[in-house]
Amino acid sequence: MAKSEIWSVLSSKESSSLNRLNAKLEATVAEQHRLEEKIADIGNYIEEYQARIREASAGQADFKVMHHSMNLISQLTAAQANLRQVHAELGHSLVGLRARVTHHEMERLKYNKIEARQQDKLNAAVEKRSTALSDAMAMQQFVSSAASR
Repeated sequence: MAKSEIWSVLSSKESSSLNRLNAKLEATVAEQHRLEEKIADIGNYIEEYQARIREASAGQADFKVMHHSMNLISQLTAAQANLRQVHAELGHSLVGLRARVTHHEMERLKYNKIEARQQDKLNAAVEKRSTALSDAMAMQQFVSSAASR
């Protein structure tokens, strides 16, 4: 592998890592949104069962229905708390993923910049050699035309 290709390869490697991380980031955000919807749905169910309890206590108190509704509310509240904990963990995971994405973007930019600098140096050297050859050819033509006079 040519020395000039190293930075391009490293940049490509960082781009590949970025693609994987961005896919993981998108999946994590989607999972977080799905959890938010589930948490909201559970909140709606809890409100429904609380309304049933209020209705049962306002009319004839059916303690069996009230007890069943209270158990369901308790289970739903526990499930909602678990989902909130998972949601918070996903939030922490997102922070870490975003930091990794930023790191890989910085590395890729660094490699691209180094590659561009080396390419500029190489182009300048080629231009200098081309100018030197043109000057040498012009000088040789001048000398040969002066000698033939």
